[in-house]
Amino acid sequence: MKRFVGILAAVVIVLLLASPALAASLGISPSHVELEVPGDGSTTANFKVYYFSGDLEISLVDIPLTVEPQTLHIEPSSEPVEIQLTIHGDESLGSQIYNGYIRFLGMSGGTVAVAVKVKAEVTNAVEGQPVPEKPSPEETPPQESPPPPASEETAPPPAPAKTTEWRIVPLAGIAAGTVIVITLIVVLARRRRY
Repeated sequence: MKRFVGILAAVVIVLLLASPALAASLGISPSHVELEVPGDGSTTANFKVYYFSGDLEISLVDIPLTVEPQTLHIEPSSEPVEIQLTIHGDESLGSQIYNGYIRFLGMSGGTVAVAVKVKAEVTNAVEGQPVPEKPSPEETPPQESPPPPASEETAPPPAPAKTTEWRIVPLAGIAAGTVIVITLIVVLARRRRY
């Protein structure tokens, strides 16, 4: 009986630990931004956060400027949560156009649960220096960029049908665990008879 209780406890713990990780989701809009930041100042950008609650870490990728805040706590909400980011310019970099990403990392229990990158074109404009012109689309040679990692999304995921419904994966895990437990009970009960 002690072995049966140990196996049952292990199955329940696995099911409980797997469910929160499967439920993590994050959507950010817009999926692309173009900003001009004065070299001696800052610019704000507005975003909406969908389907997420918890700590959100924000950073710039391939853009050598700074962003504030770097961490936000998002409260649970059935509506999108509006956030505002401030990007600070840097006069020492001169007038430049940077193509990169704003990365949003959804944290759960101190680890990254989900990540989204928003494509960003940020112009650092220094007074007295001309800003380089963007090449026209026909002059720009096609560039091959590596595909984004599978764990990162670039657009908000489709809205769930209802927030009160169980997701299919945790439900399937619970059903599989139940089948295993019932099978163990039947096997142990038969063993005792013989």
